[in-house]
Amino acid sequence: MIRELHEAFARLADELSQLQLELLRQRPAHWLPLSAQEQLISDSLTVLTGLITDLWYEDGQDGRETRSRHGLVMITADIAEHVRRINQCKDAFKQAVLKARAELSEVEWREEYGRLGQPDGLRESLHFAGLSRVHLRQCYRHLPLLEHRPVKVGFSWYVNGRSIRKLSVAQAEQALLALGEDKPHIQVQLQKLHQLAAHTPLAQIQTLAPVVRANMVFADDAPQPRKAMNVPLPLFIVDTGAGLPAFNEIDLLPPPGRTRRERSDQKIASEVFLPSLRIHLYR
Repeated sequence: MIRELHEAFARLADELSQLQLELLRQRPAHWLPLSAQEQLISDSLTVLTGLITDLWYEDGQDGRETRSRHGLVMITADIAEHVRRINQCKDAFKQAVLKARAELSEVEWREEYGRLGQPDGLRESLHFAGLSRVHLRQCYRHLPLLEHRPVKVGFSWYVNGRSIRKLSVAQAEQALLALGEDKPHIQVQLQKLHQLAAHTPLAQIQTLAPVVRANMVFADDAPQPRKAMNVPLPLFIVDTGAGLPAFNEIDLLPPPGRTRRERSDQKIASEVFLPSLRIHLYR
């Protein structure tokens, strides 16, 4: 199982390295927005290939953050097959991680996690020199791939995303107790919770990180006229000879706060009920 984990990561890293070299050799038509600093020190294809092979944490990086960038890359059928193979490697590595975490103790997992990508587990390469922790989220995320070229791609920031998990009063109580029953702020929240009827539904809300969405329009004879997808990485499109589709440019950073007005028929109260668990009441 441990060997499977390290081999799955090695396959993924090697496939990504091969894709990077092939893209730099072919230099396909592409577009990638660059920051002012990137424009001074690099070119867009180098930044793009560095982004898709980036599997590591930077010093001081928040574990919940991922480095992302939207863009467009026109690729050959052979490169498209390579991208599909990489996405399969990503899924295989994720399954190997889940298996390892289920079978190892926390101490054992942290030891193996710390060894991932070290020279004894991979061929010697300057690409990995001095790097430490593997960023699992950046390993898992697929390279976005389109088999059919859209006529137009509209990029936009989506900053209103959130996940909602429905909980019972009993489940919320257990979660609070796990945080420490003796803590004063937990006691206050337990008292509030005990005032509710046992059947009261609760909503645990997690605000999602801003992400760029690509809204695509295809030719009239395409199997699907429209498609929308999140693009934390550049969008790879099989090239039919027509070049880059029409596209718009947006800011590199998301706008602050919500971009849409809150709906009047919102079913969940905006005020947090149990702050330690991000739990709200239904209206």
